[in-house]
Amino acid sequence: MTKILYEDSIPKAQEYFDGLGDVASFPSGNLAPHHLDNVSMLVVRSTTKINQATLAGNHRIAFVTTATAGTNHFDKAFLAQAGIAWNSAAGCNARSVAEWVISALLVADEQNRIDLANATVGIVGAGNVGSMLAALLTAMNIRYKLCDPPLQKQGDQRALVALDEILTCDVISLHVPFTAAGVDATANLLSSDELNSLSQHQLLINACRGEVIDEPALRQRMQQPDAPTLVLDVFDDEPDIDMSLLPLCFLATPHIAGHSVEGKLRGTQLVYEQVCSLLGQPVQKQLEDFLSTVSPMTVDAEELTSDTLSIAQWRALLLPIYDIREDDKHFRQSMAQSNQFAALRKAYRVRREISSCTLSIRGKLHKNVQMQLKAIGFKFESGCNNIHSG
Repeated sequence: MTKILYEDSIPKAQEYFDGLGDVASFPSGNLAPHHLDNVSMLVVRSTTKINQATLAGNHRIAFVTTATAGTNHFDKAFLAQAGIAWNSAAGCNARSVAEWVISALLVADEQNRIDLANATVGIVGAGNVGSMLAALLTAMNIRYKLCDPPLQKQGDQRALVALDEILTCDVISLHVPFTAAGVDATANLLSSDELNSLSQHQLLINACRGEVIDEPALRQRMQQPDAPTLVLDVFDDEPDIDMSLLPLCFLATPHIAGHSVEGKLRGTQLVYEQVCSLLGQPVQKQLEDFLSTVSPMTVDAEELTSDTLSIAQWRALLLPIYDIREDDKHFRQSMAQSNQFAALRKAYRVRREISSCTLSIRGKLHKNVQMQLKAIGFKFESGCNNIHSG
């Protein structure tokens, strides 16, 4: 019988893998040699490094996967040399991160840091997260530009622009993987020259990896009177971050942008499907089987009388679902007592995505507004016919 070993911090892993073989778990971040006895499939999170040291002496593992979008904790050269197949849950938290950015944008607009209705959002990285953010911005009728040199070289047909053009946008939002070397390396992608080109009227957001921005240069730039507005979810040297950056941030969170309930559980769903495929077993469990129902939100159509939603209306709809200010406040308060970065990530609160919300409409809703709400992820109560065309 196939033995499947999973990291015990993976949500609902036991329930997902039950019935697919001999299933066992190991403590998060503490994979030991004895855990690997007779294991042929290993499922981890980013807290467990996969390399020659962690898999030393094991000759049965044929497949390793991670229930996270990133794979920087994998030594891929070693895995290839050892003949061990690997995979990831790429894209699992894309919507969660994109919704985190939208919340930051709505708060920045409310505080007059940006004029979101007339802004252009520059998205660096057009992969899963960047593409999802672009889709949400499209639903909200907010302009954006995409930059992704590697995808552009691969023939991506979207209208991709250069980084220099992105740096002129009202908002610069970073969503690239971390790569230390190569022509398109992302390490210190924004250094002193790029940071000094930004003005106090711009908003800089980083929700990918701290190392993508030259942090000493960022600190220096943010101490200047004409500094841009800064929103950070990621930092150098996590969890031992430089605390002096927090007062320089408009909003800051402890690397939890992708930590929605759906984002985490979607990671388990994806690795479960991979294991099923390798074992030749049917996929019998779905994300919805493990998600609790959220009470419907009542929307008064009289408050949405135009044929398109305003930024203020989007704010009234979306911030009750996720308001980044709650995480920012808790982060600052906790870090003021001691460095609780890792603990805050591990014990993160329950946060749901827009797709968990069903709308109950009172009155007649314009058809275009209904299309916007559906495009951003809302569901409607069954039998809802409160729609008019204008």
